Amino acid sequence: MKGDFFAEFLIEYWYIFLPIAIISIIWGNYNKKKIFNEEQILLEKMGFKRIVKPLYFKLPSNKLFFNTYSNKNPITSEKYPHLMIYLRSENAGESGYYYTRILQFKSKTNKKFPKFFLRRESIFDKLKSDIDYRNNPEFSKKFFLKSLGDKKNKLEVEKLFKNFSLQKKLLSNPLNIESNGDVMFYYWDRYKFPVEEFEERISEVEFLHDNYFDVIV
Repeated sequence: MKGDFFAEFLIEYWYIFLPIAIISIIWGNYNKKKIFNEEQILLEKMGFKRIVKPLYFKLPSNKLFFNTYSNKNPITSEKYPHLMIYLRSENAGESGYYYTRILQFKSKTNKKFPKFFLRRESIFDKLKSDIDYRNNPEFSKKFFLKSLGDKKNKLEVEKLFKNFSLQKKLLSNPLNIESNGDVMFYYWDRYKFPVEEFEERISEVEFLHDNYFDVIV
């Protein structure tokens, strides 16, 4: 009944609410453009180049037939030739969108990576099978680690994350890590870290990438 009353109220006084809705949309778009332009100035000062275009691909963890995410605005830099940063958006319904800043690293040694994804373990993940380590139950409890490939690939993933030093690093600062075999993806899910933190975040992730993943054994 309340919903019907509210709908009738909106219809009756549409001439009041319509201008407010239009002004809100214009103001929201203005703020988005303003933030975008301010970021652009900072990026250029820091030596980064941003291209305004969508990226059409899915992360390894997205097993759905369709892509529920939108990827856009790839950022590159001559200082980091093996890195691309882009923004992933996820529709959150009435709440708007969730944004995630993703750092994509290629191998500096033309290495092929094992295929996998690692994320914070959710309640639903507890019902699924993944790779666990008896010698570090804290790590296994906190993360859901899934191999994406054959038995040989799974053995490589198990060996890769068996490194206690890597486990310790991830426990101190949890983030999602994924690999499609050719490139690695690092991100803090639903977190769009500001442009001002680029150097700090890149340095942190690059250390992980160079010392634990892009390593010639």
